Amino acid sequence: MGRKDMIAVDGSDQAQYAFDWYLENMYREGDTVVLIHCAEYNIDIGLPGAAADVNAICAQVKKRHDEIGNLTDGFMNVLRSKHVNSKLVTVQGEKPGELICKTAKDEGVQSIIMGTRGLGKLRRTLLGSVSEYVVHHAACPVTIVRQCQDS
Repeated sequence: MGRKDMIAVDGSDQAQYAFDWYLENMYREGDTVVLIHCAEYNIDIGLPGAAADVNAICAQVKKRHDEIGNLTDGFMNVLRSKHVNSKLVTVQGEKPGELICKTAKDEGVQSIIMGTRGLGKLRRTLLGSVSEYVVHHAACPVTIVRQCQDS
């Protein structure tokens, strides 16, 4: 029986690179991959105090749900085509780092793999960094994969 690893994915090039890197460098036959996506639903509910257009809100939620499905289906299809034991977990919340750490603990994974955008120190301080949060709070080893810049 192999390891159980978690890969955090979103629509970014960095997440795609980390996913590909894992399959090329860490994955061993018998390992299980828990793919996690922290879904964000930024829904426009209209002006404060105005009646909400329920149909428009439902359409926005459906559109976002479909986008998330297309994104995660792409990753899961690759895992299936390579016969990798896998599981998809989609979570919602305002703090992706906390969600990743909690889900990793709940799923009993041995390691977390994720990409990084490589924010500068000032931007990271102002915006926060999901990967930095996970490195400092996860109960298991974390591998941060950073795509090398072409010279």
